[in-house]
Amino acid sequence: EDSPDWYRSLGYPQLPFSIELVKAGPRLGYRWFGVYVVQSDDDDGPTQYCEMNWLDREPEKESSGYEIYFQKLERILRDIDFYRGYSQPPTQDEYHRLRVELD
Repeated sequence: EDSPDWYRSLGYPQLPFSIELVKAGPRLGYRWFGVYVVQSDDDDGPTQYCEMNWLDREPEKESSGYEIYFQKLERILRDIDFYRGYSQPPTQDEYHRLRVELD
């Protein structure tokens, strides 16, 4: 409990976070995410994503992979809600502020 990475979850979203790799056309990146707990630890709800962290540059608009990248990017951006503006998990204080703003 003394670790700066330790959270006391208030139920929205469940903490700690997980991380996933994301491929959008030729571009590769990763994002953090947490799962909203609806009623209990066994009842997972919607996944809440942080902003993307890209590992390489955006493809040139004239390149063959740009259209696929742009389509996937639009879907990725639609997934970001609760953690919009966060490219990594928020601190516990930021998390509680977000919860208060949500309520």
